[in-house]
Amino acid sequence: MDCIRINNQKFFTKNGVLPEEKILGQQLEVDIELRLDLSTAGKTDDVADTVNYAAVNEKISQTITTRSFNLIEAVASAILDDIEADFGAQLDSALVRVRKYGVPMPGAFDNVEVQLERRFAE
Repeated sequence: MDCIRINNQKFFTKNGVLPEEKILGQQLEVDIELRLDLSTAGKTDDVADTVNYAAVNEKISQTITTRSFNLIEAVASAILDDIEADFGAQLDSALVRVRKYGVPMPGAFDNVEVQLERRFAE
């Protein structure tokens, strides 16, 4: 299956379980993989024959910056819900990863990441 990926989108958010996370905020990173047949777009060179990834980027930005979430699992799920609502008819499936840095827990690690995948086509 063909795919379009947008990698390492960075968003400053006020999400988290702890009150200080919602006050101070933190950066989240998002990767999205959109799976669909791109053969027609490859032949026609027409954006109408693909998913407009600028519109997908804008949708993700709206989802993640205009709502408040406790969990990155909920962020990822909301992104997929909104992608399905706006672009699901064009897609076979989508996979999203959400990374959170500076997680308030002990230990040495770079980030915490969740990955969710959803099929849209039947």
